[in-house]
Amino acid sequence: MNGVPRTLTIAGSDSGGGAGIQADLKTFLALQTYGMSVVTALTAQNTKGVQGVHAPSAAFVRQQFESVASDIRIDGIKIGMLANAEIVREVARFLGEWKKRNTTPIVLDPVMVSTSGSLLLSHDAVASLIDDLFPLCNVVTPNLLEAEQILKHAGQEATEERGLVKMVRTARDIAQLSAANVLVKGGHCVIAQHELNDALKQLGFQGIVLGTDAEDASAFRATDTPCHRDTHGLAALSTRTERTELGDMAQILGASVFQQDNLDLLLVRDPRDVRVLRRSAPDEPDLYTVDVLYEAASQRTTLFTKRNIPTSATHGTGCTLSSAICAAHTHDTSLRRAVAHAIQFMQEALQSSIEDLGHGPGPLNHGAHSEPRGVPLCTPRCETPLSTRLIARSWPLWHLYTRHPFAVRMSEGHLSKAAFVWFMRQDYIYLKHYARVWSAAAADPTSSLEDIGDYLGIAKATVDETAMHVKLCERAGISKAELESTEESRATMAYTRYVMDVSHEGILPLLVSLASCAYGYAEVGLWLKEHRQRSQISAGSIDPSFEMWVEEYGGDEFLGAVASTISMLERCAARLMPSASEVDHLQEIWNTATRLEIGMWDEAVAHGERQSK
Repeated sequence: MNGVPRTLTIAGSDSGGGAGIQADLKTFLALQTYGMSVVTALTAQNTKGVQGVHAPSAAFVRQQFESVASDIRIDGIKIGMLANAEIVREVARFLGEWKKRNTTPIVLDPVMVSTSGSLLLSHDAVASLIDDLFPLCNVVTPNLLEAEQILKHAGQEATEERGLVKMVRTARDIAQLSAANVLVKGGHCVIAQHELNDALKQLGFQGIVLGTDAEDASAFRATDTPCHRDTHGLAALSTRTERTELGDMAQILGASVFQQDNLDLLLVRDPRDVRVLRRSAPDEPDLYTVDVLYEAASQRTTLFTKRNIPTSATHGTGCTLSSAICAAHTHDTSLRRAVAHAIQFMQEALQSSIEDLGHGPGPLNHGAHSEPRGVPLCTPRCETPLSTRLIARSWPLWHLYTRHPFAVRMSEGHLSKAAFVWFMRQDYIYLKHYARVWSAAAADPTSSLEDIGDYLGIAKATVDETAMHVKLCERAGISKAELESTEESRATMAYTRYVMDVSHEGILPLLVSLASCAYGYAEVGLWLKEHRQRSQISAGSIDPSFEMWVEEYGGDEFLGAVASTISMLERCAARLMPSASEVDHLQEIWNTATRLEIGMWDEAVAHGERQSK
């Protein structure tokens, strides 16, 4: 494709700017395409509602399309509101003629039901939409209310199924009506976590319980990851580098992947999925929305699952999602990837939606994605956008780290003393370098006085942290002098030298290289404390050294230092506004640091096993 993709919307106008062609054109621009329009209706509306509608003649709608098509290449078409049956039939006629000579993807958002549930189109118009337009479209994107109306007009009786199971069935049934692919939008069907767990079980996802460690483990097993465990349960790196469509989608969305036969589940990660980030996330109920994509040719269903964003500013969400799919599809990507890109765009736009535009429900912030930054702005709903992205896009690695056999065996009281002491001696060496690098951060010329104080505060907290290592080693019969003379192991040397090398790249790469250590230990500390409480393990029933370690890393003092680290990282990212390519590099740094963290625990466990033989 030469030049910027050209996308056309065939839809109604919204004088309030939040929906219709206004939303489409803003979305096209934000997703790097050139937008054009064919207006099918003029509306007088604002955030409080629609006060009037004027429909042009069907002939004039055709004239607009022919004017554009005769002069400008069209790479993607989105169809939205079609005011009446005459316009529906005319659009079907001229697109049918045009499709004989073109393979351009067409996305149809079948606008036919008002928010209150009233039918906006006549029965004849709906029938023409199904019979004449559906066969021309690559994907149809009804919400659940519209999907039910489509099936009703097709003579299919409503089923007794509810929620997600009903959405999956509905998407498949609509695809039988000559629509090759169907995306049933789930914004109107907010699902509680326990209801979603029940639905997933009905769909065949056994052993997945969202919000539990069982879910984490299932995601790890199902996700295509470059890491695996060897026969000793230790992490190792695979040489596999192939990319898969599902893997790409997981990266786009920051999602974990679950697979069951011809069902793919993408679970978009959220700050509330990470204990150490959950402390700064809003205290909101565990509610989810799911968008269900069914592809007829492969008979494959994809469930795009994400936490519900509680906002009243949802005007134009349907228009925006369909136009985002259209725009993303023009960038030479598959339909599923296009839907993933569109949903990610929607998540960012919803996070910063404009609730106070007027006196009614406001619109999305279509400009949230168009600013030249690789990390979204902090919002009250997500105060940790970079931290969330780094963890979400390395979830299998994060799980290997925070549920490492070292931590799991400690929780069970089965970690060998030799492994524990080996690690404490090596971690003591690591923390010396860790404190030095934090001190180096204070000397960075971009650091403000506030930053300098914060960085030196973390360096001082790290020095204080080493007192625990001295005490625990003394319990094991290792003096302070012996601890100081410990020879640096391969894993420790690899990690410390890597962090020191990254410290020369600039303040943000430096902070990211240090964050994996802080976040991971806080996560493990919180998890171990929860595990102890959940299992009703008394404080005196596990090794006192393990108990001290858990209290240190799950305690308020350390968690406060980690909260400061999170704040520093997010503040720095907001100030420096890294580009998308720079954030990709930060992800590489995070991933490498996390692997090196795993390597230190691998080495300790292996040492303990050698000593026990």
